[in-house]
Formats: sequence, C-alpha cells, structure tokens
Amino acid sequence: EAVYVDDLPSPKDCLHGAFVYSTKPLARIQKIEMSPSLASQEFVTLISAKDIPKGGQNVGMLADEPLFADVLTECVGQPLGLV
Repeated sequence: EAVYVDDLPSPKDCLHGAFVYSTKPLARIQKIEMSPSLASQEFVTLISAKDIPKGGQNVGMLADEPLFADVLTECVGQPLGLV
C-alpha cells in the first residue's frame, strides 16, 4: 500500500502557506491589504520582496522573473507575497 504525503497527519504546530497575487497589471505596490475575512483567521506573517535580506535575490522559478513583485506588478496574478 502506498503512503502519500497528503495521507500523513500534519505535525503539531505545522504552518501552511498561501501566495497573495496581484489583481491588477502594471500597478504600483503601495501596501498589501488583507481582506476582512482573513482578519478573522489567524495568520503569522506576510513575506514579501521587502523581507528578502540584503545580498539575497528575488528570483522565481525562471532566472529572469522575480519571485515577488517589488515596486510595480507586471501582470495580473503575479505573486506579491506569501502568508
């Protein structure tokens, strides 16, 4: 019988992450607002391009595209951060 990762119970105090995506193309990022529905849920923090340490790189799956949009979004659906 095969054991799949989804079949294993999560460890105690396990955190889960979800990306926050841009809803507008070519938009300047001034702040990231969480919807009121998220306010009722507990989340630990938002990680964005600003959290990459000095000397670190904002590189996504492809070397020529950033992991997170920094100042300006390039397209709808571009990752802004991770909660």
